[in-house]
Amino acid sequence: MKRTITLIIAMFFLFPSLVLAANFKFQKIRNGVIAAIAEPGSKAASNCLIIVSEYQVVIAGAHFVPETTKELLDYIKTVTPIPVRSIILTHHHRGFNYIDFDLPANAEIIASAQTWQALKSEFRQIKNSVTFFDRSLTMKRGSTLIVMNNTVQGHSEGDVFVYLPEENILFSSDLFFNDVAGYMGDGHFREWINTLEIMAGIDARYVVPGLGNVTDSDGIHRFQSFFRDFTTEVLRVTGLNVDVEIAKRKFSLPQYENMPGFKVFFEANFKRAFFELKDLK
Repeated sequence: MKRTITLIIAMFFLFPSLVLAANFKFQKIRNGVIAAIAEPGSKAASNCLIIVSEYQVVIAGAHFVPETTKELLDYIKTVTPIPVRSIILTHHHRGFNYIDFDLPANAEIIASAQTWQALKSEFRQIKNSVTFFDRSLTMKRGSTLIVMNNTVQGHSEGDVFVYLPEENILFSSDLFFNDVAGYMGDGHFREWINTLEIMAGIDARYVVPGLGNVTDSDGIHRFQSFFRDFTTEVLRVTGLNVDVEIAKRKFSLPQYENMPGFKVFFEANFKRAFFELKDLK
């Protein structure tokens, strides 16, 4: 028993920056920068980034629902009394009226123009102040420089990735999944692969993906390999001149079948890639 208690205490001091909650595990990356990693099977559908500056807190992410937003805010209160003033909404999938709307009313939403249009297309009306931008936006919060880049088309329309140059931290949101197959059902595959090249070229020391654990640029390279293999196989079956259901049965990528999420999202991911890549031929 004494040995067990000693081991638990030792683990606490070895991993002081990891905090578990219902929907996220919170990992301190650098001073003032925390990754909220979505727990598999929870209500968190995507990772988030928390930036604590001297005067305000900024959250970056997407797929916000009331339960995950509350958990983020409750966790932030344990870290700092400084309020959340800005939420960088990295993308929004059209037709999902239950996500990305129940955000703290005093927080300003910062998003790409495409994401703002996607929000406006829903029947719900957003209550927050909104700042939207075209290609890029750089803002300084305290001593932290935050650079946002609008990819226009990638995982969806208007995906934004966030880079903190002084901390050398890249938050890709759902443009990159680390050793996980995520949702690609709104993807623009030709543009997406170009964005992956851009993000890999940043050579960030820390990369916070849309799903999966914090990694570095090597994680992006692994996802690029998966992405190329997936699209190459889709292109092969589109060349058979068969309908989508037959093509789906002829699709074969056994080396990735056991990747977390691959089977869950395969139907939506394959059909999106099939019809988009077929149109490009």
